[in-house]
Amino acid sequence: MRLDVRCLFTALLAVLSSTAFAQPDFADLDRRMLALVQEGRRAGVVYGVMHRGELVALRAHGWSDLERQRPMQTDSLFRLYSQSRAVTAAAILTLVDDGRLSLDAPVARYLPPIGQMRVVSELRGSKVIATEPQRAPMTVRQLFNYTAGFGYAADWPEGVGIRQREILDLNSTLAEMVARLARYPLLYQPGERWVYGFHSDVLGAIAEVVTEQSFDQFLDESLLRPLGMRDTSFHVAENESARLATVYGPDEEGQLALRAAVPSSSYTRRDRLFSAGGGLISSVPDYLRFGQMLLNAGVLDGVRVLQPQTVLAMTTNALTVAQGGEVNWYRYAQDGLYRGYGWGLGIGVRLPDRVHTAPGSPGDLAWGGLASTAFFIDPEEQIVAVAMSQYLGPGIDDVGFALREGVYAQLRPLARLPD
Repeated sequence: MRLDVRCLFTALLAVLSSTAFAQPDFADLDRRMLALVQEGRRAGVVYGVMHRGELVALRAHGWSDLERQRPMQTDSLFRLYSQSRAVTAAAILTLVDDGRLSLDAPVARYLPPIGQMRVVSELRGSKVIATEPQRAPMTVRQLFNYTAGFGYAADWPEGVGIRQREILDLNSTLAEMVARLARYPLLYQPGERWVYGFHSDVLGAIAEVVTEQSFDQFLDESLLRPLGMRDTSFHVAENESARLATVYGPDEEGQLALRAAVPSSSYTRRDRLFSAGGGLISSVPDYLRFGQMLLNAGVLDGVRVLQPQTVLAMTTNALTVAQGGEVNWYRYAQDGLYRGYGWGLGIGVRLPDRVHTAPGSPGDLAWGGLASTAFFIDPEEQIVAVAMSQYLGPGIDDVGFALREGVYAQLRPLARLPD
């Protein structure tokens, strides 16, 4: 079946190459993506665009593996890192639709150790000198909207001693991850502030408790198979490992060199830990299908995976001014790609009347991944756009900016960019 899908996209690409790309449609987008490769900022890149439910662009440039001179293909596979979150959130929300999980239930109902976590209340330098109980129990909804009080290891004061790889240990289960995480205090009271952290992984542990399945099995059955996302998984099948793009980054002279992938998964074998926050591998065509499902209010090709009201809740900003008002991507610089975004249930939501550094529409949905992947969904323009590369280093948002600017240069050629 996978070979049939690959043949289908190859055929579509042939049509696109002879029609859409011979015309001005998305020529600016293609120029920007090609420039990333020609200027040595990326070894290779794949991008795709759906407009009003139709595939209007799908193209690959450069190399999946420079050393082996393996060309990038439109169905090449990429480590998603944080771009996993929207996919895993949608899957876990199917449990809400089925009445098996309540957004407003205490997390401790499913994961008792979480209920015992205390909260940092006083610091002296990098040392925690006082903690206090949770004033109100952490809820499942707070995990989805990232206000539960978790960060990543680097966000805790150094004296706490928490280490990222201790928590996200590939040889551990999600339940074991929760048990280790629960030994440390929360950074904030549940509901107090938006912080980027372990929230999605804790949600994955809840899904395992509710379904009595490993998270990879649950994800496959609830979302990936129904949507026909055959390339999305926590690891690559042995006979398809050549499809996984190699990770690069700049050396001391600024030239692209091999980089070790950050281990959110082994990527080439089935581990014990299935990181809902960053462990997935996928392709551009697969992620386009996922985005189109959200744009269609939960249905794709006649298959409904989420109820419309659930998609609406997922894609509506949940952050209050008191919680920070908008996301802060580790104290981003003024040109941060997601400046001016709020957060729904596991996904970024563009806010109106804010400073934005990339073009878009109010209420569009977006996020990206550590190794330079990005997507956005624009309900106003009926656009789903995805771009993927594998790069660690300065300028990881370059692909996301190129995707945005290229798409809107076609849709709004006279508009000021950004909006």
